[in-house]
Amino acid sequence: MLVGSLALTVCVVFLQVIMRYVFNSSLSWSEELTRYVFVWQIWLGASLGVREGKHIRVEIIYRYLKGKKKYAVDLAAIIVWFAFCLFLAVNGTYLVLDLMRKNSLSAAMEIPMYAAYASVPVGSGIMGLRLLPQIYDRVVALTRGEGGRA
Repeated sequence: MLVGSLALTVCVVFLQVIMRYVFNSSLSWSEELTRYVFVWQIWLGASLGVREGKHIRVEIIYRYLKGKKKYAVDLAAIIVWFAFCLFLAVNGTYLVLDLMRKNSLSAAMEIPMYAAYASVPVGSGIMGLRLLPQIYDRVVALTRGEGGRA
């Protein structure tokens, strides 16, 4: 889905460039569409980054910790991350419901604004769901007394 949405944005931006510089006429909707698709790409890509373990981490603390302490710090960091995802999912849902109630429309394409803003609760919700197995693994490792890779 991410690759398909990237191809869509490239095609729409290319079409906009052709329209503007070849035909001296621009499309009113292209910038808005690419912006909303890009926002969805970011949130879904962030959840994919959780699954693949590709998010950036500050690991200076891990250098000074060994075994169970390393797992405990890693577990605490993942729990804070999960809490933030939960916060974003809940409050993002409230925002989307409010936009639905107000029937807010985008300026150029006149699509419901909740369609764009729904990326926040959906993406952070998926990210939170993908963090749960990591929390479980760290808790199991700590209760078993393992001190391997955090």
